[in-house]
Amino acid sequence: MADLISADMFDRLPERYQRRAREISARVAELRVLLARCDAEAIADAAGRLQGQLRWQPETDHEAFGREFRPACADLLEWAVSEATNDFLSGRIENHTGQFMPSCAEFARHARAIIAPFIGEMNGLRNEAERLFERAEDEARRAALAVERADPAVRTRVRVLLTAAKAGAPLPVTGRAHIGTSPETQAEMDKLRIRRPQVSKLTETRLVKGKRP
Repeated sequence: MADLISADMFDRLPERYQRRAREISARVAELRVLLARCDAEAIADAAGRLQGQLRWQPETDHEAFGREFRPACADLLEWAVSEATNDFLSGRIENHTGQFMPSCAEFARHARAIIAPFIGEMNGLRNEAERLFERAEDEARRAALAVERADPAVRTRVRVLLTAAKAGAPLPVTGRAHIGTSPETQAEMDKLRIRRPQVSKLTETRLVKGKRP
């Protein structure tokens, strides 16, 4: 995202878009700092806080939990790990009694839910930045076409081309005859058509039958 709206790309945008592009760039820089991954020390600190106040489940393998907790949180953010720890310790987690240690997956899932809005904002800014450049390119193309169409020389050249095309264009074919079919062939095709007499079925309807004596 940093290279999507960089300082040297502002000149590609119209002036009215440059302000929004700089706002997007500044917010993306803030989000990149906010979404920086945590280190092993922060993960170990979270695990220590949980173990200090919550009880282990009877069937929990302590060594296995220690091995799995770190990779489960490796892609998370330091502040999100800290917030998730606070939520579990303060009883703010739905369907969690606040007495026992959460599983690695349960803890990581809650931490990811905390950062989901910020990741969504980052993706939204990326899409908006791409649309800024698309709109700028579309406007530049439309402006170039408008200038070209207003050029008297171009308009004269277009009129000459249209006149030449109309002069050599074939006349439109009217009627139901197939294009490229000669009158003789069309007559033979008409002879082969089966002509059935139109028989009214009105007398067979219930309304008419009901009026019969």
